[in-house]
Amino acid sequence: MVTHTRRSAVALTVLGLFIFWALAVDPTARARLPAPGLPESLPLDELEASPTVALRLDPASIVAMPLATDEAPAPQAVTDTITVRSGDSLASLLQRAGMPFAAARAAIEALARKWDPRALKIGQQLALLRDDSGVKQLRLTPDLQRDLVLTRGTDGNYIASVIPRDILAVPLRIAGMIDSSLFEAAAKAGLPQSVLNDVIHAFSYDVDFQREVQPGDSFEVLFDQLVEEKSGKLVGTGDIAYAALTLSGKLHPLYRYAPPGGEPGFYNADGTNVRKALLRTPVDGARISSSFGMRHHPILGFTRMHQGVDFAVPAGTPIVASGDATVVSAGRAGGYGNMVVLHHNGSYATAYGHMSRIAHGIRPGVHVRQGEVIGYVGMTGLATGPHLHYEVRVDDRAINPLGVRLAATQKLDEGALADFRAQEAAIARRVAVLRGNSNSKFATR
Repeated sequence: MVTHTRRSAVALTVLGLFIFWALAVDPTARARLPAPGLPESLPLDELEASPTVALRLDPASIVAMPLATDEAPAPQAVTDTITVRSGDSLASLLQRAGMPFAAARAAIEALARKWDPRALKIGQQLALLRDDSGVKQLRLTPDLQRDLVLTRGTDGNYIASVIPRDILAVPLRIAGMIDSSLFEAAAKAGLPQSVLNDVIHAFSYDVDFQREVQPGDSFEVLFDQLVEEKSGKLVGTGDIAYAALTLSGKLHPLYRYAPPGGEPGFYNADGTNVRKALLRTPVDGARISSSFGMRHHPILGFTRMHQGVDFAVPAGTPIVASGDATVVSAGRAGGYGNMVVLHHNGSYATAYGHMSRIAHGIRPGVHVRQGEVIGYVGMTGLATGPHLHYEVRVDDRAINPLGVRLAATQKLDEGALADFRAQEAAIARRVAVLRGNSNSKFATR
């Protein structure tokens, strides 16, 4: 009887040790342990008579086992930058980055609530933050005023948000003396290429840059630098407030002005908008390689009438419409190669030949605006090198493009002219201050 009782006590002791160990190592074990039962072979009266056994455990001897976990290690995030190339769309970029089609479509739909994905530009950059689950975040800058951020939520859906950028417009004056060409002088003075292009475009209605700009002439430009306030980083250039060319001793100033209820444009000192029905040159940085008139054809080998002007520029240079017009034809045209013909208001038409390719969307019947890209310089057809063949036709008769003199499209009325004079005076004061801050007659920065 005693032996049986002692065995029962030992069994209870072992069971107690097991329960204590389970609770010490895994606190959740209480819910999983079965309710303790009595030994089947121990009668109830013997249990009541069993001696009490004291349990003594040294806490220092209890070692907690590491808890098991089902959580995987946090995925490592990697940032990539991709650049938009010709022919890319946002969908193709996201899929190229490894995003499945359905996810890419959902991401684009989220972005479309804040921005038109069709506005994606060649050269634009997208920053992608990836983890093991794919694209976690996308960031792009659609314009200077804001950033767009696309973030994947915990539910796997994408949310688009707009982060405004605080941009400061800081006026800067750059001027220089022309030794050989305006392009070289502007680059030497540090004038940004985009600003130079705008200056050339503004003056191109009245100035023949091939023949009228000479060594000893000078230029001066007042424009805004755009600086991010938080970082102090230069992020771009703003509007030109004033530009001037001094050609053969004569000053030609232009002022940017927006008349009440009208669009901004460049006006001369008389308050006349310089914009005319046709541009003098439909390409930037052009050098005349062949003039209008009789000439010996370099390929055909005989003399015949050259009915336009050839502008030698690198292949791929954008060609713009010289005025508002309707596309008459766009395609192959014999020795002209790829050619576009535009009909302007009245009796004027212009033609653009030897294009490497015609711009997307340019086809007969389409309306184009002055300055809109209609194609790219090439050497298709009868051509010995990349150039633009440009014609101006009046009543289907070719005339010298360099001799076309068209009236200005707008002159300010009396009320707008007074406002223009006030702004002109304010710009003159600002330019004078910046000139005074320079160390020489021509400030480079």
